[in-house]
Amino acid sequence: MFRPFTVKKIRRRKVTRGQPKNHDLRIRRCVITGKKYDQDELLKFTLNPKGVAVLDINRKLPGRGMWVFPDRDTLEKAANGNHFSRVARRNVEIPTDFLYTIDRKLVDYLTGILSLGRKSGVVVAGFEKVRLGISENIITVLVQASDGSDRQGRKLIPRGVSCKRYRCLSSTELGEAFGRESVIYVGVKDGPMAHRIAITAQKLERIRRMEGFQTTLPDLAS
Repeated sequence: MFRPFTVKKIRRRKVTRGQPKNHDLRIRRCVITGKKYDQDELLKFTLNPKGVAVLDINRKLPGRGMWVFPDRDTLEKAANGNHFSRVARRNVEIPTDFLYTIDRKLVDYLTGILSLGRKSGVVVAGFEKVRLGISENIITVLVQASDGSDRQGRKLIPRGVSCKRYRCLSSTELGEAFGRESVIYVGVKDGPMAHRIAITAQKLERIRRMEGFQTTLPDLAS
Protein backbone atom coordinates (compact mmCIF):
# COMPACT_ATOMS: atom_id res chain seq x y z
CA MET A 1 0.00 0.00 0.00
CA PHE A 2 1.29 3.41 -0.98
CA ARG A 3 2.07 5.74 1.93
CA PRO A 4 2.25 9.48 1.30
CA PHE A 5 5.67 11.00 1.71
CA THR A 6 5.87 13.44 4.61
CA VAL A 7 8.52 16.03 5.36
CA LYS A 8 9.52 16.56 8.96
CA LYS A 9 9.89 20.13 10.05
CA ILE A 10 13.33 21.01 11.29
CA ARG A 11 13.26 22.87 14.56
CA ARG A 12 15.75 25.68 14.64
CA ARG A 13 17.28 26.70 17.92
CA LYS A 14 16.30 30.16 18.94
CA VAL A 15 19.39 32.35 19.28
CA THR A 16 19.27 35.42 21.45
CA ARG A 17 20.99 38.37 19.86
CA GLY A 18 24.22 39.23 21.60
CA GLN A 19 24.35 35.97 23.56
CA PRO A 20 27.82 34.38 23.77
CA LYS A 21 28.29 31.47 21.40
CA ASN A 22 29.19 29.14 24.25
CA HIS A 23 26.11 30.32 26.17
CA ASP A 24 28.25 30.58 29.30
CA LEU A 25 26.83 33.70 30.89
CA ARG A 26 29.39 33.58 33.68
CA ILE A 27 32.23 34.45 31.34
CA ARG A 28 33.14 38.14 31.22
CA ARG A 29 35.80 40.07 29.33
CA CYS A 30 38.22 42.33 31.19
CA VAL A 31 37.76 45.80 29.70
CA ILE A 32 41.47 46.53 30.16
CA THR A 33 43.20 43.42 28.84
CA GLY A 34 40.45 42.01 26.63
CA LYS A 35 40.95 38.55 28.16
CA LYS A 36 38.00 36.41 29.25
CA TYR A 37 37.53 35.09 32.78
CA ASP A 38 34.88 33.61 34.99
CA GLN A 39 33.11 36.54 36.64
CA ASP A 40 34.21 35.32 40.09
CA GLU A 41 37.80 36.17 39.15
CA LEU A 42 36.99 39.77 38.23
CA LEU A 43 35.99 43.03 39.89
CA LYS A 44 32.85 44.68 38.60
CA PHE A 45 32.60 48.46 38.35
CA THR A 46 29.58 50.60 37.56
CA LEU A 47 28.94 54.33 37.31
CA ASN A 48 27.06 56.29 39.94
CA PRO A 49 24.68 59.10 38.86
CA LYS A 50 27.61 61.55 38.82
CA GLY A 51 29.62 59.40 36.41
CA VAL A 52 32.12 58.18 39.02
CA ALA A 53 33.41 54.60 38.72
CA VAL A 54 32.50 52.60 41.83
CA LEU A 55 33.21 49.01 42.81
CA ASP A 56 30.06 46.87 42.70
CA ILE A 57 31.28 44.25 45.14
CA ASN A 58 27.96 42.35 45.26
CA ARG A 59 27.43 42.67 41.48
CA LYS A 60 23.88 43.91 41.99
CA LEU A 61 24.02 47.60 41.10
CA PRO A 62 22.04 48.71 38.03
CA GLY A 63 23.69 49.82 34.84
CA ARG A 64 26.27 48.33 32.55
CA GLY A 65 29.07 46.54 34.34
CA MET A 66 32.75 47.07 33.53
CA TRP A 67 34.80 44.04 34.54
CA VAL A 68 38.47 44.28 35.50
CA PHE A 69 41.05 41.66 36.46
CA PRO A 70 42.50 42.52 39.90
CA ASP A 71 46.25 42.81 39.45
CA ARG A 72 48.63 45.76 39.63
CA ASP A 73 49.11 46.63 35.98
CA THR A 74 45.45 46.18 35.13
CA LEU A 75 44.16 48.32 38.00
CA GLU A 76 46.69 51.06 37.29
CA LYS A 77 45.46 51.21 33.71
CA ALA A 78 41.87 51.27 34.96
CA ALA A 79 42.75 54.18 37.25
CA ASN A 80 43.67 56.16 34.15
CA GLY A 81 39.99 56.32 33.28
CA ASN A 82 40.36 56.19 29.50
CA HIS A 83 39.34 52.53 29.30
CA PHE A 84 36.19 53.06 31.37
CA SER A 85 35.26 56.12 29.33
CA ARG A 86 35.61 54.20 26.09
CA VAL A 87 33.44 51.31 27.31
CA ALA A 88 30.82 53.57 28.89
CA ARG A 89 30.91 55.96 25.89
CA ARG A 90 30.96 58.93 28.25
CA ASN A 91 33.38 60.74 30.52
CA VAL A 92 34.14 58.63 33.59
CA GLU A 93 35.62 60.11 36.75
CA ILE A 94 38.13 58.04 38.72
CA PRO A 95 38.50 58.92 42.43
CA THR A 96 41.96 59.92 43.66
CA ASP A 97 41.87 57.10 46.21
CA PHE A 98 40.67 54.55 43.63
CA LEU A 99 43.03 51.70 44.60
CA TYR A 100 42.74 52.38 48.32
CA THR A 101 38.94 52.28 48.12
CA ILE A 102 39.03 48.93 46.33
CA ASP A 103 41.27 47.54 49.05
CA ARG A 104 39.09 48.79 51.90
CA LYS A 105 35.84 47.58 50.35
CA LEU A 106 37.25 44.10 49.83
CA VAL A 107 38.59 44.03 53.40
CA ASP A 108 35.26 45.15 54.86
CA TYR A 109 33.36 42.66 52.71
CA LEU A 110 35.65 39.76 53.61
CA THR A 111 35.72 40.47 57.35
CA GLY A 112 31.94 40.87 57.24
CA ILE A 113 31.48 37.40 55.72
CA LEU A 114 33.90 35.91 58.24
CA SER A 115 31.95 37.52 61.07
CA LEU A 116 28.68 36.05 59.79
CA GLY A 117 30.34 32.68 59.41
CA ARG A 118 31.62 32.81 62.98
CA LYS A 119 28.10 33.43 64.29
CA SER A 120 26.69 30.52 62.27
CA GLY A 121 29.49 28.13 63.21
CA VAL A 122 30.90 27.87 59.69
CA VAL A 123 34.06 29.84 60.55
CA VAL A 124 36.38 28.98 63.44
CA ALA A 125 39.57 30.55 64.79
CA GLY A 126 42.60 29.19 66.60
CA PHE A 127 45.47 26.92 65.60
CA GLU A 128 44.13 23.70 67.13
CA LYS A 129 40.53 24.12 65.94
CA VAL A 130 41.69 24.90 62.43
CA ARG A 131 44.24 22.07 62.40
CA LEU A 132 41.63 19.53 63.49
CA GLY A 133 39.07 20.75 60.94
CA ILE A 134 41.58 20.54 58.10
CA SER A 135 42.77 17.05 59.10
CA GLU A 136 39.15 15.83 59.08
CA ASN A 137 38.46 17.44 55.65
CA ILE A 138 35.83 19.68 57.22
CA ILE A 139 37.70 22.94 56.68
CA THR A 140 38.53 23.67 53.03
CA VAL A 141 39.67 27.31 53.27
CA LEU A 142 42.37 28.67 55.58
CA VAL A 143 42.76 32.42 56.01
CA GLN A 144 46.04 33.05 57.80
CA ALA A 145 47.19 36.46 59.01
CA SER A 146 49.79 37.95 56.68
CA ASP A 147 51.98 38.76 59.70
CA GLY A 148 51.79 35.18 60.99
CA SER A 149 54.37 32.43 60.45
CA ASP A 150 54.34 31.15 56.88
CA ARG A 151 56.05 27.95 58.04
CA GLN A 152 53.38 27.24 60.65
CA GLY A 153 50.64 27.93 58.13
CA ARG A 154 52.08 25.38 55.72
CA LYS A 155 52.22 22.78 58.48
CA LEU A 156 48.48 23.10 59.01
CA ILE A 157 47.74 21.56 55.62
CA PRO A 158 48.98 17.95 55.32
CA ARG A 159 49.91 16.51 51.95
CA GLY A 160 46.97 15.18 50.00
CA VAL A 161 44.46 17.39 51.83
CA SER A 162 42.48 19.84 49.70
CA CYS A 163 42.52 23.16 51.54
CA LYS A 164 43.18 26.58 50.02
CA ARG A 165 45.32 29.01 52.02
CA TYR A 166 45.17 32.80 51.76
CA ARG A 167 47.28 35.44 53.50
CA CYS A 168 45.48 38.61 52.52
CA LEU A 169 44.51 40.06 55.92
CA SER A 170 46.60 41.19 58.87
CA SER A 171 46.07 39.69 62.32
CA THR A 172 44.35 42.92 63.37
CA GLU A 173 41.95 42.79 60.41
CA LEU A 174 41.15 39.13 61.12
CA GLY A 175 40.60 40.06 64.75
CA GLU A 176 37.87 42.51 63.74
CA ALA A 177 35.76 39.62 62.46
CA PHE A 178 35.99 37.94 65.86
CA GLY A 179 35.82 40.95 68.14
CA ARG A 180 39.42 40.45 69.23
CA GLU A 181 42.61 42.46 69.00
CA SER A 182 44.21 39.90 66.72
CA VAL A 183 43.64 36.47 65.17
CA ILE A 184 46.20 34.43 63.25
CA TYR A 185 44.38 31.34 61.95
CA VAL A 186 40.83 31.19 60.60
CA GLY A 187 39.26 28.10 59.07
CA VAL A 188 36.14 27.94 56.91
CA LYS A 189 34.05 24.79 56.67
CA ASP A 190 33.19 23.46 53.23
CA GLY A 191 30.10 24.98 51.60
CA PRO A 192 28.79 28.06 49.76
CA MET A 193 30.31 30.48 52.27
CA ALA A 194 33.73 28.91 51.79
CA HIS A 195 33.45 29.65 48.07
CA ARG A 196 32.51 33.30 48.68
CA ILE A 197 35.37 33.76 51.11
CA ALA A 198 37.86 32.06 48.79
CA ILE A 199 37.07 34.17 45.72
CA THR A 200 37.14 37.41 47.74
CA ALA A 201 40.38 36.47 49.50
CA GLN A 202 41.97 35.59 46.17
CA LYS A 203 41.18 39.02 44.73
CA LEU A 204 42.44 40.83 47.81
CA GLU A 205 45.59 38.72 47.88
CA ARG A 206 46.36 39.60 44.26
CA ILE A 207 45.88 43.29 44.97
CA ARG A 208 47.96 43.29 48.14
CA ARG A 209 50.84 41.57 46.42
CA MET A 210 51.45 44.88 44.68
CA GLU A 211 54.82 46.27 45.61
CA GLY A 212 54.32 49.42 47.65
CA PHE A 213 50.54 49.14 47.66
CA GLN A 214 49.00 51.46 50.25
CA THR A 215 46.63 49.97 52.81
CA THR A 216 46.37 53.25 54.68
CA LEU A 217 44.57 56.34 53.50
CA PRO A 218 46.85 58.36 51.20
CA ASP A 219 47.48 62.05 51.76
CA LEU A 220 45.11 63.49 49.18
CA ALA A 221 46.36 67.01 49.81
CA SER A 222 49.85 66.28 48.54
